[in-house]
Amino acid sequence: MATRTKSRFRISLFGRLNWANFLDWLITLCLGVIFIVTTLSLGGVRPDGQLVLLPLYALLLILHGCWFTSVERGQKRLSHVPLFFVPGLMWLLYSIFWISPVPWRGWYEMIHALQLFIVFWVLSNNLRSRTHLGALIIMSLVAACIAVLNGFYQFFQEPGNLLNKSTDFPLEIHSDFLGRATGAFADPNSFAALLLILIPLLVIVAAVPRLAVILRILAFYISLMFLGALIFSQSYWAIVAATILFGLIPWFCFRTRKRRIVYSIAGMALASIIFTVVIDNIPRFRNGLEHTSYQEGMGIRLVLWEEALAMAAENPITGVGAGAFGASFEQSPRVALADAPVTPHNDYLLVLSQFGIVGLSLFGIPVLFILRKAWKRWRSEPYLLRIQDKKGFRVPTLRFFLSLGIASTLAFGLCLALTFIFYVPLLSLYGVLLLAVLVKTSFDRKFKLSEHRVTITGYALLATCASLSFYVLSSNKLEGQALEMRAHQELDNVASQQIHISGNNALLDRIIRLHEDALIVDSLNVDAWLGLSSSICQTYYRNPTSFKNSSMRAVSCASKAVELSPKYWKTWAQLGVARALNGDTTLAEDALVEALKLAPNNSNAHYYYAAYLSSYKDRTEDALGLVRRALEINPRNETAARLQRKLRIL
Repeated sequence: MATRTKSRFRISLFGRLNWANFLDWLITLCLGVIFIVTTLSLGGVRPDGQLVLLPLYALLLILHGCWFTSVERGQKRLSHVPLFFVPGLMWLLYSIFWISPVPWRGWYEMIHALQLFIVFWVLSNNLRSRTHLGALIIMSLVAACIAVLNGFYQFFQEPGNLLNKSTDFPLEIHSDFLGRATGAFADPNSFAALLLILIPLLVIVAAVPRLAVILRILAFYISLMFLGALIFSQSYWAIVAATILFGLIPWFCFRTRKRRIVYSIAGMALASIIFTVVIDNIPRFRNGLEHTSYQEGMGIRLVLWEEALAMAAENPITGVGAGAFGASFEQSPRVALADAPVTPHNDYLLVLSQFGIVGLSLFGIPVLFILRKAWKRWRSEPYLLRIQDKKGFRVPTLRFFLSLGIASTLAFGLCLALTFIFYVPLLSLYGVLLLAVLVKTSFDRKFKLSEHRVTITGYALLATCASLSFYVLSSNKLEGQALEMRAHQELDNVASQQIHISGNNALLDRIIRLHEDALIVDSLNVDAWLGLSSSICQTYYRNPTSFKNSSMRAVSCASKAVELSPKYWKTWAQLGVARALNGDTTLAEDALVEALKLAPNNSNAHYYYAAYLSSYKDRTEDALGLVRRALEINPRNETAARLQRKLRIL
């Protein structure tokens, strides 16, 4: 029902009946849809899902520009806090152009960072009432509940079930994760991180006297659901982190130090007892815990962390470059794994290794400054206030939101140290939401623009132009990545099942077209150039005598990849393979030797050179030595094992 206050209509919950508030609600709805759609797209980890979301990010900026034109005079103030992160974005851009050996991968990180900056900018300036903010938090919790319900379904009914994937081809959960709840994701670690971030928020809502009793009971019930889903994920690092969090949460729920300490100890003890009982009495959990002691389990983190620190020690100022951790790990002379990682499972080390001390400082210092300001504001707020015209007390609004923001941000920071967050867009969005809550409750909007019509219109046009530019740039990069990823998966399937030998020409031709389409939209995608060269080389098995007609194109594609990325071992390895099939034996060996120099501890680099030498009878012993080394590095390299058996027969 509308009421008239100071010549302005106001509707309960909705707020003032004007254009500014209407647009603010549209922005809130748009942000909520982003959270929900990202959840339904496997957490946004695939470029296919990100393509679906791009129009929403563009619309968000346009709505923000329109909103600014409709704000009343005297209230056209913007938050200056998001500008603290602009130097970090500029450093990321510098790293892409001047440092990274794999700049096309750095662009994907840049797009993700820009998405987060857009959300952070809009959140810091819009959603100007607690009703807006509360509505967005509820919508984000709805998205999380969808993931939790699917996690229960996976655990009890169908282990391989995935939510809507925004793809037109089937995807399956990795066999190592079957039987573990993965929620809206394809891996249990990301699901566990989501639950860890949100459990403190729900427990605080349930524990402190702020909302209605029925809502507090609901929050407690949902927190128990989240805790159960966390156990079903069987992520044991998350169980340790949850125990720590249950010791931290009471410090935001109670006033006296004595009660905080008592409930902190009780929370940690209760969590430890629950987890111990579950692990001791359910064989599935006990077997999983034993698995974590192996190299394939939790122990892998130590290997990744040591290598990330070694990369940072070699390049302390600039790091190895944006998106380059995986490529640098493949070329490491110190360590090798069967599967090349893209992250060290610790985002602090990821930023340090890729962007150096400069990058870690540019991104870390603003976050610490925001946390410090929020902490000071939280301590200055009274714990309880008497309710007017009613009996009882309630936690003040600012202290309530600050408690939610600080506790969940600390949980987010703990997850950053134990798993990968920045490569899962949904988790990053939750982190930005929490940081924005701290900004809105701890900082005033100090950035004031002129209220002249030209300035206001110019800001709206700037937001629109930035939106369209971001959309055009990102859509090309993401579409190219999506096409290349699809082609890469199909090419791997062709090679593993030896379909290229069986004579299925249509499938291989489709893979070639996918790579060509990827290069049409993004000609700087080196992975697409490598994939096109490799798929053309597979046509050799159709008819080796007629392959000469295609071999030069394979060499040309590989040469283009080397031109774009001369410090990446895969470009040289593919050039060597293409030249060998083209009959350029001397040039082929030079390229394969260069690949081995760049990646001296890489199993496939040794295999490719061994495969080349195997065609010369007088160099069989050299080939055997190389393939033996390839299997020492990766005993699961099946192609190297087949080559070894062949060489032993010869």
